Amino acid sequence: MTTSLILQLGEIPPEGLHLEGELDRKVLEVPDQLAEATSPLRYALRVSYVDGYVVLQGKLSADFRLVCGQTSQRFDHAVVLDPYLESVEPENTAFLDLTDQLREDILLALPAYPRAPGSEAEVTLPPSEAQETRRSEWDALDGLKTND
Repeated sequence: MTTSLILQLGEIPPEGLHLEGELDRKVLEVPDQLAEATSPLRYALRVSYVDGYVVLQGKLSADFRLVCGQTSQRFDHAVVLDPYLESVEPENTAFLDLTDQLREDILLALPAYPRAPGSEAEVTLPPSEAQETRRSEWDALDGLKTND
């Protein structure tokens, strides 16, 4: 299993190139420990070189263990980008390292506020407490004077 995906731009034929494989899960490490990759980053891509851009079409996927924002319990979550479409303008005319682009796209697809299955039930207050809470939120504004 590799830790990078580097393309030789001159080797991409006019009809495009099919790439399929896996990048080591170490590529997906994040420092906050709220998300842990449990699988490699899998890719199946059609790569084309068009007008100075490398165009990627296909599918990306990876599995993660996340921490629920409501219950703090760990749960498994699959990220699948299908269809996946990205265009990259290479800085170098000889080669392009796609590793960071694929990593970023997968990590950006993780939920901002992860919820474990079954934790979606909202916590509700009894009607009397809910009314008191709502009223107290506006109490500070009741004393304001206006220039009417």
